[in-house]
Amino acid sequence: MKKDLLLISPPITLEERYGSFASVGSQAPPLGFCYIAATVRQAGYSVQIVDAPALDMDLPQTITEIAKANAELIGITASTVSITRAGELAAAIKQHGITVPVLIGGPHVSSLPAETLQEFKEFDIGVLNEGEYTVPEIITCYKNGGAISDIPGIAYRKGAEVLLSAPRANIENLDALPLPAWDLIPSLPKYYKPSPHSYYQLPSSTLLTSRGCNGTCTFCARPFMGEKYRSHSAENTIEMIDHLVKFYGIRDIMFYDDNFLLDRKRVTKICEEILRRNYKLSWSCLARTDIMPDDFFRFIKRAGCWQIAYGIESADQKILDNLKKRTTIEKVAEMIRKTNEAGIHSRGYFMIGCPGETLETMAKTTRFITESGLRDFHVTFCTPMPGAELFKTAEQYGQFDRDWKKLGFWEPAFIPAGLTKQDLINNHRKMYRKFYLRPRVIARYILKFITSPRSIGNTIRAGLNVVGYGFGGIVRRRLNKFIEGTRYEAALRGLVKGKLLK
Repeated sequence: MKKDLLLISPPITLEERYGSFASVGSQAPPLGFCYIAATVRQAGYSVQIVDAPALDMDLPQTITEIAKANAELIGITASTVSITRAGELAAAIKQHGITVPVLIGGPHVSSLPAETLQEFKEFDIGVLNEGEYTVPEIITCYKNGGAISDIPGIAYRKGAEVLLSAPRANIENLDALPLPAWDLIPSLPKYYKPSPHSYYQLPSSTLLTSRGCNGTCTFCARPFMGEKYRSHSAENTIEMIDHLVKFYGIRDIMFYDDNFLLDRKRVTKICEEILRRNYKLSWSCLARTDIMPDDFFRFIKRAGCWQIAYGIESADQKILDNLKKRTTIEKVAEMIRKTNEAGIHSRGYFMIGCPGETLETMAKTTRFITESGLRDFHVTFCTPMPGAELFKTAEQYGQFDRDWKKLGFWEPAFIPAGLTKQDLINNHRKMYRKFYLRPRVIARYILKFITSPRSIGNTIRAGLNVVGYGFGGIVRRRLNKFIEGTRYEAALRGLVKGKLLK
């Protein structure tokens, strides 16, 4: 049956997105598409979602699905690292003889609207920032023959020119949005794989309950979701949780808000309702390093919070100040201590290769990740992204390769002055070795096998690959070869017996 709209996540592999850390990378549900599909249905139009990465589809398979849908409009989403794949998909659509308008949305086109349509000629319309109300209006416009220029929040073509319509205001009342259309994507428990460090038990899913951030970090593309914090109410958030638990059997949630704990009153209401309903639910979240009272940590722990991830970035105060983090190393250390004392895992997100980075500052960060008490950590390469302040100023601080396919945080695209690419890679590997090859960390992951047997395969594969990356060279090759020909359980026994490094 012909659809009014087909939404597509372009085919891109975990290796393309995460490089050497493909086994640790997540396959998260496309929440943005689920929200847009829900508002399109609410407007009375038919819609279908094809999530090519989740279904492990290549380009020809994706084109086959597109042809079968026979939709009147096609929408593609893309981050910066996937924008080239999205462009290839749009080109293949046109080459296949499908002549319907192709929309492109997501953070890349929202940050560089005119440049994106100029570079990728097969995109007809750019949907900028939040698309829940924009996309239904585009469908109505095409069905009724209206003027596309009258729709706010888009980039469009007029002959050889790329023009921008009036900006669309951010959605203030997020509760007015219908529940995300999870029913239109492949089975949540079956096709979506969270990274091993981001869940406590399975099945697990991500959830976004607020938009916008009040931070000023120079590396963050804040304009995409706006600089003003907006949130779903506690009641609406519980409705989404309730739906995931009852219809999809979800037992673990990663709240992917930029700062889930910002509104403590709202979080308190959410936790009280989780406790009242007696959900056996574990959850984790992202948060800034703002000092909070001890009893708040203990309370959210009782409501199922098992991990809080903090964006720390560096242990050097001058680098934090350059990044406009608006925090101190002392505050960070205090938050880690309070989190741990409440029985919640503290996880630190770091970036290596920030402006002003030196061999000494990287050594300082390496010491901090092992001495601060962090229960888990994650480090990527500092990558200036379109829409971020640093994207405009990167060349003032070093060399910057603007190849979109390299802007995925997993290889150095920005090299600070005074350092080399190999300096960054060597210290990146060293951080992983120093943190993960400690008995207490290994013991924690073994305990996870016991408490969540379903995660053993993902965790062992990820662990062996991280160890291999940390050492590099021959050890990494031997580990990869060992993993390819060995069952997970046998791999664990082999690791314990020391066979891998002989």
